[in-house]
Amino acid sequence: MSMNRPDETTLHAWVDGELAPERAAEVAQWLSAHPDEAARVAALQAQCAGLRALQAQVLDEPVPPRLRHALRRPPLQWRWPHALAAGVMLGLGLGLGYGLGGREPGALPAQADALARLPVFVREAAAAHAVYVPEQRHPVEVAAQQQAHLVQWLSKRLGVRLKVPVLDAQGFHLVGGRLLPGEAGQARAQFMYQDPAGERVTLYVSVLSREDAAAEAPVAFQWTGDGSARGFYWIDGHQGYAVSAALPRERLHALAEAIYRQLG
Repeated sequence: MSMNRPDETTLHAWVDGELAPERAAEVAQWLSAHPDEAARVAALQAQCAGLRALQAQVLDEPVPPRLRHALRRPPLQWRWPHALAAGVMLGLGLGLGYGLGGREPGALPAQADALARLPVFVREAAAAHAVYVPEQRHPVEVAAQQQAHLVQWLSKRLGVRLKVPVLDAQGFHLVGGRLLPGEAGQARAQFMYQDPAGERVTLYVSVLSREDAAAEAPVAFQWTGDGSARGFYWIDGHQGYAVSAALPRERLHALAEAIYRQLG
């Protein structure tokens, strides 16, 4: 069942990272299916980021002892990696020009429009990456030890024969994968990889309609980020792929190429 439109209080709480993880993920999913609202919320996030940047030096200073008693609040561990990190797809994660230096006042609407023009599956991929990569206990539904079952299950749900790329030569091992909801209830698949340093990469796989594939298909890899969650995406036939990670562009491009070769 589709989620009703969140009210303004909920949307602002999502921007500020004040929602519980489950609710934040629901809002992120709703935004991924409503590009106009996503663009508006992206502008709000960019404005908040700009305000934080103006006082970055002060925010990084140690809290004076006389003020520490005012900070006796519940731990924030769940708030940043889940609620606000889910907003990476709309703010810094996709890196669509939401840099804070040297921006003209009229730049935000154009940047929000650029976000809205991204294929839906790319926005979904960024949201899923931001929500699940920070997870320590449940980053995947099915672990790599059950890879055969994972591939069979996800292939059946997506209606296509899936293949899991091997990235050992690039220094990443498979953690596992999960089933995710996409636009109009369509099934999506996410595979997660990790290197010895704990850096994680996700591969998001979607099956597109004939019309969407024809309208959105890029000829080559498309780069979608300069922020903390960078990515490449492409469409091959009726399948859309998005690779996301907080890695340098060159390294992420090498991973995307390795994935593309194996899936091809």
